[in-house]
Amino acid sequence: MSSKFFLKNIQLMTFDVHNVLLTVRNGAPYHYARLAQQHFNIPSIDETLLRSNFFPAFRTLNIDHPGYGVHTNISSRQWWTLLIEYTFKDYKLSSTQVEKLSQIIYDEFAKGELWIKHPQADNVLKELSKKKLLGVISNFDERLESLLEQHDLRKYFQFILTPRNCGLYKPQVEIFSLAAKLGNIKSNANLCHIGDDIKLDYRAAQIANCQVLLLCKDEQSKQNLLNEHQDIDRNHAILNLNEVLNVII
Repeated sequence: MSSKFFLKNIQLMTFDVHNVLLTVRNGAPYHYARLAQQHFNIPSIDETLLRSNFFPAFRTLNIDHPGYGVHTNISSRQWWTLLIEYTFKDYKLSSTQVEKLSQIIYDEFAKGELWIKHPQADNVLKELSKKKLLGVISNFDERLESLLEQHDLRKYFQFILTPRNCGLYKPQVEIFSLAAKLGNIKSNANLCHIGDDIKLDYRAAQIANCQVLLLCKDEQSKQNLLNEHQDIDRNHAILNLNEVLNVII
């Protein structure tokens, strides 16, 4: 990133959470397999198979029941039950087993110890909070607030926006505009969003006329991203949260 690149006139900064501030320890398929084996004595579960089932199911449910069913009359627990049912479809679980397993998984992922906090999160949020208003814009369910509390991150944020508490979700422009309203800033251009998803974070924030920084996993993934998506400004792609402190003035 060029040392001459700065984001000016930023009054409000919003963060995505999943894979930005918090990441699942060992990855979700590991815990899905672990919990299924632990509670149902299934001798061998293929994590790769679970992963290959999980992602298309997640995409389909986000189309059929966006925002964890906030507008389609199902609860987030019911949403996850549908996902777990498809993820484990190769293991012929009964409906009772699916219901029980989904409840176990849902509750387990509400525990802070299953999540790793980004090592730079505390320092970066502490420093930013001295100068800027901070908020969260995340396509997460009701468990998010507690997870942030458990990792001692909730205290940094003026507000948390999720589909289930505001009825909006990324990439909707309105969720960024709501954040600007809650932050009492005059223009979306004074908001900078930090996330890791091209569609839901980077492009959505740009369409909403916000500034945006895209967090990449490592240098190789950053280069692959820039090569594949020519419209991404390389100055907007960062490798760690500390870089945020260097470009916000």
